[in-house]
Amino acid sequence: MINNAITLSIRPKWPEIADHFAVWSQGREIGRIRHAPDVSEPDRSWEWFVLIPMGLPAWARGAAQDRDTAIRAFSAAWGRLLKETQPERMQRAWELHGAAQSRAVAMAPPAGAELKAG
Repeated sequence: MINNAITLSIRPKWPEIADHFAVWSQGREIGRIRHAPDVSEPDRSWEWFVLIPMGLPAWARGAAQDRDTAIRAFSAAWGRLLKETQPERMQRAWELHGAAQSRAVAMAPPAGAELKAG
């Protein structure tokens, strides 16, 4: 029997910011789960969203009353996205993302370089 389990890793996005997590799968950041900054309803204090380089359906984001519920909702949405997206389309999105990251690194100033206003 083939194991098709999806493994997600959830860890702080920035060490100095509490309650803001990056979601990773297979070595790629695929989304965020965070305490909602502006909460108007008490049952929607956490938000989650899939964050990959392609057009996403409305159900790829949402809100929840607590972190655990947000994690479960994110996991369900990610599984649905993988099931409904052609592998070739997903692969192309990651290739474009990699190319954009390479360009950003190439255009970044060298470490320790001073920026001067003109």
